[in-house]
Amino acid sequence: MTDIASHRGGALLWAENSRLAFEQTARLPVEQVEFDVHPSRDGRLVVIHDATLDRTTDGTGAVCRHDWADLCRLILKGSGGQRMLLLEEVIEIFRPTRISLRLEIKAGPDRIPYPDHVARIVAALAAWGILERTALTSFQLGTVAEVPRHGAPMSHVWLVTPDLQTDIGLEAVIGLARAHGVPMLGLRGNRLDAATVTRVREAGLGIGGWACNDASLMARMFDLGVDVFTTDRPDLALACRAAS
Repeated sequence: MTDIASHRGGALLWAENSRLAFEQTARLPVEQVEFDVHPSRDGRLVVIHDATLDRTTDGTGAVCRHDWADLCRLILKGSGGQRMLLLEEVIEIFRPTRISLRLEIKAGPDRIPYPDHVARIVAALAAWGILERTALTSFQLGTVAEVPRHGAPMSHVWLVTPDLQTDIGLEAVIGLARAHGVPMLGLRGNRLDAATVTRVREAGLGIGGWACNDASLMARMFDLGVDVFTTDRPDLALACRAAS
């Protein structure tokens, strides 16, 4: 079965990465919830997509240059007054459910990985007893490859940009993943076709899609039988699956 992952908690339905989005997603029969983690200046694991605050909150500047005491006072835009959450708060929402976590490990505003970020995320997931229910993802191959040094999650996934897929080709992408011990690729949904899925599976890798927000693309994911796809419209994805 192809899993549905509610991207940022359903970003086209509710304020992304908000408590509202996560609590609504927790009520849906999806298999996974996707979200993003940056560190605060004082070492807390903060659930927010961007490395900076400006787009999604009423704050400004880099997340990592603020302590949690300051960050927790900021309001998420479109959330009705809610603040951003810590990783442990998201875990508390989903731990009683059957929904698995799909956590994207983010880098800083300069795209340089945060020191010890992977180790701290893995340790936190393990301490909360949810590591084996979590897929850890990143667009940075080195970050993904580091994951197994700290623990054994449900999976670890290299998210591949369309530009990289074009520049070096699918065979090179597959070769890099295998050389770094990464078991699964995530490609943009509109770059997935039957030949691509077949080749990735022949190489012994899992395959997922991302940015799948319209019904026709969702239907393609189900037809291709990918392992999982992320979507900002989990409601529409569930309706598409029911109709397929």
